[in-house]
Amino acid sequence: MEITGKTRCLPIIGHPVDEVFSPPAYNNWFRGNDVDCRMIALDLVPTAVAPFLSVVRASASFVGSSVTYPYKQVAFSHADSVTDCARRLGALNTLRREPDGRLSGDATDGRAMVDAIEARDATIRGASALVLGAGGGAGRAIADALCESGVSSLCLLDRDAGRRAAVASSISGHWPHVSISTSRGEAAILVNATTLGKKDEDGVPFENDQVRNADVVCDVVTRHGATRLIGLAQDLAKVAISGSDMGAAQLGPQLRFLGLQP
Repeated sequence: MEITGKTRCLPIIGHPVDEVFSPPAYNNWFRGNDVDCRMIALDLVPTAVAPFLSVVRASASFVGSSVTYPYKQVAFSHADSVTDCARRLGALNTLRREPDGRLSGDATDGRAMVDAIEARDATIRGASALVLGAGGGAGRAIADALCESGVSSLCLLDRDAGRRAAVASSISGHWPHVSISTSRGEAAILVNATTLGKKDEDGVPFENDQVRNADVVCDVVTRHGATRLIGLAQDLAKVAISGSDMGAAQLGPQLRFLGLQP
């Protein structure tokens, strides 16, 4: 499929974007399903986000935009309407351009991680979970989705006390049946929702005993090769969900929201 004047564009914006999973996976899907659309990665400095979204509004050549770190909360502030999930989170990762140029937003990160876990036949309902970096866009989304999927208890960790308190309040308000804690401990499901692991010199974000006693270990970080956390989890024969696994599970819910997949 050649790129023509009719080809529509779905960028993924972030900073940096050199190791994002999405473009090859999405473009393979577009080609395989005869959808005349292409995804490209755009590295934007913070001051460029608002002007760029103005261009998306102005041009029907854009389907919308995918959004990655660190702009998920910024993108939320630019959306004209959002789903209930995105509103709960105050963040989003998908913007759909409507025919009149308005931008509608959704947050599909959490669903993608849950889908990736369930695809490995791991149990979420009734399990305990711990999310590191719970105050960020991906962390909040994953915490919310885990609650929706029936975890019994959830530990929320974030270096920023204000962000940690905000996500704890949101979870308590929307999912009162889930027991919330903010002190590090062990859990059946461990989620690293920070950027720790992108660099070769980064350590493992959890204690070895935490990983050893977990059933499922998840990492939102995408990079060439496994992060040290995922490598450790695989060595210990745990269900290991990498950032790339989460990215692959992202296609369905994101493309459906964009109107590109039935």
